[in-house]
Amino acid sequence: MEYSFGPLIDENSKILILGSLPGVRSLAEARYYAHPQNKFWKIIYGAWGKTPDADFDARYRFILGHGLALWDVVKCAEREGSADGSIRNETPNDIPALLAAHPNIRRIIFNGGFAFAKYKKYFGAPAIDYRKVLSTSPACAGRDREREEMWMEALGRSL
Repeated sequence: MEYSFGPLIDENSKILILGSLPGVRSLAEARYYAHPQNKFWKIIYGAWGKTPDADFDARYRFILGHGLALWDVVKCAEREGSADGSIRNETPNDIPALLAAHPNIRRIIFNGGFAFAKYKKYFGAPAIDYRKVLSTSPACAGRDREREEMWMEALGRSL
C-alpha cells in the first residue's frame, strides 16, 4: 500500500490543486512533485514569471503565499511504479471535509484526467468551479505548450 501526504493548505488558499497519488520518487523523498522531470514546479512558478526554488520548503511557502493548496484524490492504494493506470484498490482522501474546513477555496485544478475521474467516482461533479488540465507528469510528454496554456488559464483567472 502506498499513502499520499497530508494537504498543504492554509486559511488564505483559494485554489486547490489535486493530483492522483504521489509517484515513487515523491514518496521516497516525502515531497510533492519531487521527480525532476515532472513539470509541476516549472509551471507553477512560471505563472508568476519565476524560476523554481531548489529548496522544497521554499516551494511550499511559494504555493501558500500565492493562495494555492496541494493534495491528492487518492489517500492510499496498491500500485506498481508511478503510473496512475497501475493504481488499484484505492481509498480516497476526504476532500469534501477539506473543502468544508477551508471555505475560501474557490476553484479546484485537477492535475490530469485520472485525478478528475477518481474525484467524480467518489464525490460526483465538483460543487465549485474547477478545471481539468493536462498532467504535469513526465508520462504526459510532447504536449508541453498545450499543457502550459491550460495551466496558465486555470491559474490566471484567480490570480
